[in-house]
Amino acid sequence: MKSSSLSISNLQAGKALFSLPGAAIAPPPDMETCRRHLMQFSREISVPRGSKLMMDKVHYVLEGVVTLTAVSATGNRHALVYFEPGDLLGFTPSVNHVYSIPHEAFDFLLFNESLAMFTKAPCRLLSIEHSEFIRHMDEEPVKNLLMCGLAGNLLKVIVQFVNNCTLPATVRVCRMLSVFMEKEPPYTLPRYLTHTEIAGHLSLHVMTVTKIFQTLRREGILGRERGKTFVKDPEKLMSLASQQSLLPHRA
Repeated sequence: MKSSSLSISNLQAGKALFSLPGAAIAPPPDMETCRRHLMQFSREISVPRGSKLMMDKVHYVLEGVVTLTAVSATGNRHALVYFEPGDLLGFTPSVNHVYSIPHEAFDFLLFNESLAMFTKAPCRLLSIEHSEFIRHMDEEPVKNLLMCGLAGNLLKVIVQFVNNCTLPATVRVCRMLSVFMEKEPPYTLPRYLTHTEIAGHLSLHVMTVTKIFQTLRREGILGRERGKTFVKDPEKLMSLASQQSLLPHRA
């Protein structure tokens, strides 16, 4: 999964907005450099799709997709943040411990929910004990990874909040599809991106997502073949995602 052109342009604009004159921005370390360094105090694990990762360790994604998911008291799941290869996850307990960040208010706000990590595809991960991660937090490239993770997660949460609070359902769905689709023909969508998955992430009803998919197929924007859904017309999808065009009113 790679960012869409819409996301890339927004990211570039954000960099320009928040860059200080004369400030040098260090590029994020490449995955192989991070892997070699992290392997000195971690172990590689392979995890099947649908597994729940324990929150007692920090993980670095080598392959696959993992989500931070809110699980309600009734068992409903809402994917909050998606992590891809090169992402660091599960480091919040380490940061809280080092900086003594109070979280009683957040515990109260999540009184009826619990947070968990679930794999959406078969994954290869580096698993790091919190004590080891804390010991190496100030080293490079770990420090860079941590800063990128903190900033990236904050940006993802802000974008999701803005999208879910200000945009019509169709635009929300189209934006998500444009980001998650493969960027080369046939522009396939990942199998885990079910109607239920999309509805949970975008705070929509499953039936609303189903109706939007039906309209996108009817308009020739989405197709399905051999059990896989793909984007037949990426330009039309991006036009809808950027609100330059609208679906028929009956959607």
